Amino acid sequence: MADYYWRNRSHLSLWEPMRNEDFYEQEATFNRILVAEGDFYADKHVKLGVFCPHSQRMLASIDFSDIMRGPLQACFAGYSIDAQRQGQGLMQEFMPPCIAYMFSQFNIHRIMATYTNENQRSAALLDRLGFEKEGYAKSYLNIAGVWEGHVLSAMVNPHH
Repeated sequence: MADYYWRNRSHLSLWEPMRNEDFYEQEATFNRILVAEGDFYADKHVKLGVFCPHSQRMLASIDFSDIMRGPLQACFAGYSIDAQRQGQGLMQEFMPPCIAYMFSQFNIHRIMATYTNENQRSAALLDRLGFEKEGYAKSYLNIAGVWEGHVLSAMVNPHH
């Protein structure tokens, strides 16, 4: 995981919050894994990694965060892919089983995802996956040190 984020440091900086230098250190990565494990068992967050079967290098990260229970039964989807693997249709392959896992194993009713207007790859991916645009939020997330507006989209569990 540390290698993935280090290799993709400049690529991901366009789409993620600003990172301190210690974010890329081995110990910080290990601590994030421990937190993710605790959040998984606390029913708060599911962090998935996609690894190359030959090299065991991490190729993509897929997160389902801020799991909300009660009458909402929802979460947010976030994802990234190695810069060298963009445009190969891999997220189109990786995301459906992860979404199905959240719907079936976590009884999630609604998965929400956001993206900036500039991120046309995410817009196209979410559209192909069946996410529907629901609106636009001004100044929604702080990305690379700037408050960015985001398109709001969601997918509802077809079995609910």
